[in-house]
Amino acid sequence: MIQEIIILNNTGIPIFYHNFSGSSNEDNNYQLIGSYFDQICRFTKYGFKESLTTLKMKRSVFYFKTHPRTNFHLILKCDSKVDNKKLKKKSIDNIAVKIFDNFFVKFKSELMNFNGNVAPFKSFSKDINDMIKPKGLLRNFVISPGVF
Repeated sequence: MIQEIIILNNTGIPIFYHNFSGSSNEDNNYQLIGSYFDQICRFTKYGFKESLTTLKMKRSVFYFKTHPRTNFHLILKCDSKVDNKKLKKKSIDNIAVKIFDNFFVKFKSELMNFNGNVAPFKSFSKDINDMIKPKGLLRNFVISPGVF
């Protein structure tokens, strides 16, 4: 279901990337792709006064989630079949909340003192694997209500 995850900070800098395809999470192309998606989101926000939530392509669907308090963006690349099932779309919304929650708890200090170094965030890939079952379904996690 979910193929890749990118987190952008509030200034549009891609700070985290994870893929489920088995290829290396060290791929630096995500920096370029993440920056491109940030510009698309800004264009829709300022040009059309709307938020981009979904971008559908032939084989992929990109879901864009924005954290309401931090304005960080989460981009989930999924197989295009996901878009046809509302239950899976709801699961994606739940996954986004859990990813944000866990990311902000784990890296609160690094985010407050961010100096451009994205290396500390790479360890979050292990957390992503622990959060999401192999088929992309959620495990039962309790969301911390007071994050950020």
